[in-house]
Amino acid sequence: MRILVFVFHFPPISGGGSVVSFDITNTLANLGHEVTVLVPDVEWMGKKFEPVMNPNVKIIRVKTPSRTNLKIAARRCQTNLRKKGEEIGRTNKFDFIFSIFHPFHLVSNAAVSCGKTLKIPVIIKVDDAIYEKSSGLKSLQRKIEKIYSSKSLCNATRILVSNEETKNVVSNFYKIPMEKISIVPNGIDLSIFKMKSSARERKVIFSGMMYYHRGLDVLLDAAAKVISKLPEIKFVLLGEGPEMARLQEVVAKKNLGSNVEFKGWIERENIPAYLSESSIGVGPLRLTNVTKNALPIKVLEYMASSLPIIAAKETLPKNVLMDGYNGYLIENSDDLAEKIIFLFQNEETRKSMGERSAEMVKKFDWKNIVQIILKECQKISSL
Repeated sequence: MRILVFVFHFPPISGGGSVVSFDITNTLANLGHEVTVLVPDVEWMGKKFEPVMNPNVKIIRVKTPSRTNLKIAARRCQTNLRKKGEEIGRTNKFDFIFSIFHPFHLVSNAAVSCGKTLKIPVIIKVDDAIYEKSSGLKSLQRKIEKIYSSKSLCNATRILVSNEETKNVVSNFYKIPMEKISIVPNGIDLSIFKMKSSARERKVIFSGMMYYHRGLDVLLDAAAKVISKLPEIKFVLLGEGPEMARLQEVVAKKNLGSNVEFKGWIERENIPAYLSESSIGVGPLRLTNVTKNALPIKVLEYMASSLPIIAAKETLPKNVLMDGYNGYLIENSDDLAEKIIFLFQNEETRKSMGERSAEMVKKFDWKNIVQIILKECQKISSL
């Protein structure tokens, strides 16, 4: 098949969004499909994500206004993307258009407009459905963005969401008919992770951007309680983000410096090694609109590394974290500390939970998830 992809987050931009975009397009190409990716040509000044791309993926970076300001570029990239899509679509017979939706950019709007002109189906995958609540001028901006987002989602041929909770949110918030929405979870490239490891250390690990909604302050509060009973336990935090400086201050104030390690930015190819030497993976520890029943890539990475997972109640889907089976759902820092201590004092339980995580994650291999996306396209084509 020939597939035209519209995305905003794409290598060399780093972060979970780029990882998902790359994994989907590269997996499609690995399966023998021809993939053309249209992405705004922005100037990325942060840490770079530079994976090895399948040669069947053709990348076209489209000239974009305000390329040095990502927020403005995200809102002004639509016209040029649409025009380029229509231009190449007239000379290439694409089977369908695929796009990834985020509420702050208009890439999916460009994809839908292009699909309408070319008369081909448009499938949109929704990762982040809505923003956190805002006020003042920011609230007005969100209302305007919601109008554009509702239009693009309503006019898409098919919408893919990761779970039932997101399906309800998308349907209610953007007024999308339920029958237009299918559940297709995020995935993971299992080949780069070590499911078995003999180098486990007494470490609790977090990997990802350090945002408030991740609840890392809850982790540090629990860390002090864990260390008072098990002083050898280490807490390893991979990544950067707006909360990092505040969290470092908390560590200094609580005198946790010898037990809490801030590793900063880690190249993606090095993350599996850190996970393989750890014992417990920490998911979202604060319930918000962003984290409710979400499926962060890092949680799948923990599972692929045979780690038991601990996360706040309602932050992960039930088919990812089953309380008491492959980890625990917690309510507060006391609960978190108790579960961490229990797992380190009961090695067989910790090991068996990790093995269950590794077994459960197999269905999330991108090879399986991409096949589901292709089946959604085939359903559309047969109508």
